[in-house]
Order: sequence, then C-alpha cells, then structure tokens
Amino acid sequence: MASAADRARAAAEAAAGRSYGRLVACLAARSRDVAGAEDALADAFAAALVKWPVTGVPSHPEAWLLTVARRRAIDQQRRRIAGEAGQDHLRLIGEELEQEMAREKFPDDRLGLIFACAHPAIDPGVRAPLILQAILGFDAAAIASAFLVSPATMGQRLVRAKARIRQAGIPFRVPEAAELGERLSAVLEAVYAAFAEGWADPAGTESRRRNLASEAIWLGACWPN
Repeated sequence: MASAADRARAAAEAAAGRSYGRLVACLAARSRDVAGAEDALADAFAAALVKWPVTGVPSHPEAWLLTVARRRAIDQQRRRIAGEAGQDHLRLIGEELEQEMAREKFPDDRLGLIFACAHPAIDPGVRAPLILQAILGFDAAAIASAFLVSPATMGQRLVRAKARIRQAGIPFRVPEAAELGERLSAVLEAVYAAFAEGWADPAGTESRRRNLASEAIWLGACWPN
C-alpha cells in the first residue's frame, strides 16, 4: 500500500502533468514575470510535498497550488515594492486571489503566454525553447538536448528571454491576424520538440515525459486559424 508521502508525490506529479503551463500562465499574466511565477510555483510544489502527506491531498490540487504560489509571489513583490501605492496593489491582488479560490477554478492564460514567448522582441532562437519551458515545464537540460546546445548556454538564453518579457512589458494576448505569421515557426518548433520528447518514452515510465505528446497536440490545436 502506498504511503501518504507516495500519494502526495503522485498527486503533485499528476497536477504538474495536467496543469503546469496553465498555472505558470495564470501566475505570470499580470506581472509578466515568468521566472518569478516558476519560482513561486516550485515553492508551492515543495510545500505540497510537505503538507499533503499530513493533511491529505486536497480535492482541488491545482487550486491549492495556485493559492500557495500566489501568496509566495505576493511575498516576493512585497519585498520589492515599498510605499502606499505598492501596498494597495498587493491588497487588490490578494482580493482577486480570494475570489478566484472561492470559485475553485482559475483562468487558462496559456495561449497568451505562448504568444508572449513567441513575441518579436524575444530572440528567434529561444522562442520555441521558452515555450517548452514555460508551458510544458521542460528543464534547461532537456531543451538543450533537443536544440543541440549546452545546458548552460540554454539556461542563460532562457533567463534572458524571461527578463525581456518582464522588462519590455510584453502582453499576454492573442495578436492581430497580421502578426501571427512571424510567430508561427516558434510554436511549430515547440510542438515538434514536445511531440518527439513524448514519443521518446512511449511507455510513460518517466514522469517528466508523460502527456507530452497530448500537450503537443494541444499546442497545435490551440493556434488560431
């Protein structure tokens, strides 16, 4: 019989497989801080592995993770923001958080995040890798292998690209039809790489690769016609 820790880990892995990109997109949609969203979500998963074996897996794991991650993100912002205006901003974020969690659901901002990752302000060579990490949760080493560069180089490129999204204020939105063409190649690259990684482990024995083929299909299907 599985232990409480094993059940908690399995539930956390399942939530990551189902909703990693959706959680990151939701967390980063307002701040455009993709790296900060990933850090906050990592903290939430770490907290789940400590808390869930004691309290049990919540009925809505993604909602629990989003709540904890947003609180971590607010704490991060609180350390950076000073003054009354900043505190008001944080209070509004907190109120929105409570309203969303009361509904036990959260919006799906993944498409907006995909377009942000494929924005012309992002270096063309890192757009597809950025989609793979932000939406599908690939680590830098796996992405580096797929794109034939060193993990250190790929890690540096991804860090710079995330900083660019934040610094340039790149919006999470679907662009006009005339802007779609230049972003299509990055999405197609990401779809191909994700599908190839998913089929590299057809038995589904590696948790990192589970559901990647279906996620690749989702990436392709969500692209506007």
